[in-house]
Amino acid sequence: MDVPGGALVNIVRERNHGFTMIELIMVIVVLGILAVSASSLFTTKSNYVAFIAKDQLISMSLLAQQAALAQQNTNIVLCILQSADDWTFEVRETDCSGALYVQATTERTNVGLTQNGSAFSSPQTFAYNTLASLSSGSNVTFVFDGDVDETVCLASTGYAYEGTCQL
Repeated sequence: MDVPGGALVNIVRERNHGFTMIELIMVIVVLGILAVSASSLFTTKSNYVAFIAKDQLISMSLLAQQAALAQQNTNIVLCILQSADDWTFEVRETDCSGALYVQATTERTNVGLTQNGSAFSSPQTFAYNTLASLSSGSNVTFVFDGDVDETVCLASTGYAYEGTCQL
């Protein structure tokens, strides 16, 4: 006895033997996402220490430059202090013992710091004049050397940016 539409049922059963292209692509995408998220388990925190310290230095120097523009009658300094465990970046009035505007601390696990090619000696002070430029009038290159090296230029104009200083 023939069932109406019985041939259609057989055709549908014959076509349902494998995965569609969309299903295969979705599986590949999901595996890719899992692989990327799992790779973070194999990276260490020290991979990011130099990057974070670089960003802290740049942001604090920009804050010092803005404070120098805002405080026309007061000298503003950027103080960089180094201890065995961390770096401290401070924006202060007059010198490193003056009134504190803002402070940021970042750890220095397995990361060193050089200034203009020499080992960093703490503390270092960078004074900004009323034009928000460095009072010294010279560029300073910092290199945070860890698993990944990060370079910062503190230009004589007071502007800080990632990379080596240009002439």
